[in-house]
Amino acid sequence: MSSQALWIKAINHFDPKPIRFAVPSTFGLIPGTFLPSSRGNDRRPTVIISEGSDGQNVETMQFGVTAGLARGYNVVLFEGPGQMSLLFQRRIPFTADWQKVVGPVLEWTKAKSDVGKVGLIGISFGGMLCIRAGAILKELDALVLEPGGYDFSTMWSDQESMATVKQTYDAPADEKAVVKRELNQGFLKSWSSMPRTQQFEIYKRGEIFSPQVQRQARAGQPISDYCGLLEMMLPFKYGADLRAMTTPTMVCANEGDEFFGEQPDKAFAMRTRLKQNQIRLVRLTAKQGASLHDQPVGPQVVEEIVFDWLDKLLR
Repeated sequence: MSSQALWIKAINHFDPKPIRFAVPSTFGLIPGTFLPSSRGNDRRPTVIISEGSDGQNVETMQFGVTAGLARGYNVVLFEGPGQMSLLFQRRIPFTADWQKVVGPVLEWTKAKSDVGKVGLIGISFGGMLCIRAGAILKELDALVLEPGGYDFSTMWSDQESMATVKQTYDAPADEKAVVKRELNQGFLKSWSSMPRTQQFEIYKRGEIFSPQVQRQARAGQPISDYCGLLEMMLPFKYGADLRAMTTPTMVCANEGDEFFGEQPDKAFAMRTRLKQNQIRLVRLTAKQGASLHDQPVGPQVVEEIVFDWLDKLLR
């Protein structure tokens, strides 16, 4: 909360001054911030930036705010389910149907008289979530996935348990109950011997999907329904959305990405409905200074590439 308060205090010194807004959705009010460009008085290209699982609004300064404003773009930020105030204050977890989050923000944005064409940029986990928004929301003019992943379940470190959950997901209720009980009992038995760092990782990655996990994490308690937590991750799969995609798309793939691995390449290959001039795969390398997840030491490299591409589509 202190980070958010400092962020709001800081942006109030921007010129032009940002507009804070809130739009209704099926998840309650979604708070957002509209940062207007200082260039021109007509309709300007605009980007909506969707953060990931643990990014704060202040982090978007390196993921499009600074670069966008410098090029004369309006920039829109928001807090969706599983993020910032909705997660930590209202305890609303992520939804796989991200179009229901971006949609109201996009509608509010396009109603403004100084907004022209609109692109959507998904950062980290947001690069996965925004796939469905890009596939369904036809009002979008461009989509950028930084990076482009498509299946969260394959990123979970405990693939043995995840495989069990997948295999029994549609099993008869009595069979599924046995598997769930055995999986949860085994997990609880191993909890006390886990390194504290591993427990923290499960808390951190789990609380974004489950209010129960968040409560147990805050209380320092073991996760009581580990099987249920893994089941909550299964809907975050976007292969069908990628194959249906018609929005022009850029997919970023970072060398040495410790979370997304080869998913961006596979995601790029799934976009069969897009023409060659509507899609671009950008490989970001250590030589460029833009390797690893979210290119922590080379954000400017990526933003130059991203906005050069967006300029061709949104201006």
